[in-house]
Amino acid sequence: MPNIIKAAALALALLGTAQGATAVTQTATNLRRTPGGSVLHVIPRGTLLTVACQPEWCRTTYHRRGGYVSARLLRPLTRSVSLNRQETRFYATCADMRASRAAPIRVGHPGYRTGLDRDHDGWACRYDRQP
Repeated sequence: MPNIIKAAALALALLGTAQGATAVTQTATNLRRTPGGSVLHVIPRGTLLTVACQPEWCRTTYHRRGGYVSARLLRPLTRSVSLNRQETRFYATCADMRASRAAPIRVGHPGYRTGLDRDHDGWACRYDRQP
């Protein structure tokens, strides 16, 4: 039980001061339940992730599983952008993005999100076959 409390406190601390960003795995990387905890999944090298990082660990999701990866195994691509900035955009679907004449959008630009980047090449809604 004390380990659960420690893990919860660490998770709250990490999420409370974390910065959201995008990063790419530099090698096959373990997605862990808690920082340094049991392995949930192995994330392949070159995978694009949205992360919230502290100095040693980053919170992320992969295949609908939330967990932590070592920050040393990631190559940052973008930093966090404030959600109240005027240039921030959100597109629920690629159809919405195309209707706004914004598609495709490259990683690091307003409106990009990994959920719209099916092939994880850094371009959201690049191909017509995406919904």
